[in-house]
Amino acid sequence: MYIILTQCFPSRFGGIESLVSNLALNLGKKNNTIVFADQHHILRDSIYDNQHKDLISIRRFGGIKFFRRRKKIKELKLFIQSQKIECVIADTWKSIELCIEDLNANNIPVICLAHGNELFSNNAHKTERISSILNKTSIIIANSNFTADLVKQLVGKKEKIKVVYPGAIDLRSIEPDTSIQIKGKPNLLTLSRLEKRKGHIFILQAVKRLKKQFPNINYIIAGEGSEKNTLQQFVKKNDLNNNVSFVGIVNNQQKRQLFEHSTLMVMPTLDERQNRSIEGFGIAYLEAAFFGIPSVASKVGGTPEAVLHENTGIIIDSHSQLFEALNDLLVDNNKLINLGDNAKKRAEKLFTWDKVVNNYLSALEN
Repeated sequence: MYIILTQCFPSRFGGIESLVSNLALNLGKKNNTIVFADQHHILRDSIYDNQHKDLISIRRFGGIKFFRRRKKIKELKLFIQSQKIECVIADTWKSIELCIEDLNANNIPVICLAHGNELFSNNAHKTERISSILNKTSIIIANSNFTADLVKQLVGKKEKIKVVYPGAIDLRSIEPDTSIQIKGKPNLLTLSRLEKRKGHIFILQAVKRLKKQFPNINYIIAGEGSEKNTLQQFVKKNDLNNNVSFVGIVNNQQKRQLFEHSTLMVMPTLDERQNRSIEGFGIAYLEAAFFGIPSVASKVGGTPEAVLHENTGIIIDSHSQLFEALNDLLVDNNKLINLGDNAKKRAEKLFTWDKVVNNYLSALEN
């Protein structure tokens, strides 16, 4: 039996949520898997849980964070006493902070996933907490070599660190939701939370210039977040209402529709490690790659491992290069097609969950 402890799980949306969900579902095909997850939204959680009840068992814990975490650990301790547990997998170090000692005392292997952001802290005491917990785990699985290097600064036994690239859902097999109307061509797409570090404003600035040569260009912004109002004001001020579409949070069927009509995935993420914010990898690039869509991304964090420069997309060193990178690809259709073909082949070879789950299992066994 595998147990997954997680704060990041559907029905909430996000990269870690997608990773943990797909890891759980694919482990569930191999062995009995139980997920101890936070409750986010009673109705949406219930819909998700019922959809997947044949593969995994999900136990939800709601309420104030202080009590929620302790209820989760209390039930885990009951499981330890009554069930044979092969290992406990944590979405981050935070999920095992209150139980790592008990798990070690019962000789239960503990695997902790590392993504990047959660490893940063400007507080020396918190850094010590993170280091202490990670040092007590059996294995740490990092989502990129970049993230693995961050972990190495926190743990003594470097050999416990394994790198397993995340998988991505191949959405080509599901029916698209055509409720989102796609206007214009070419279509640029960003699929992320609307946060300053994701670099949406730089894409809008580039679209303003690209509009002169591509009057029907359309920039699709999928997601919600704190920057939405700022971005909408820029669009209005610069007369881009006919060239920018805010489509909100999208489900997999809607993603399929967006990918079907997109020319480029664009996400020039900022390096904000001073604000404890960094891109550890980037699953959205892989989801797009299955559709033969190349990406334009920044040389930040683990992104160059998700997008290979001049192979599956373009990596820019600074945001001043974004307009030129986009323009060059949009005018050179042969290069655009070649990069997209390479991205698709790499995604199909390395990043389907059937393949990736075996990489996780190999890491667990070793």
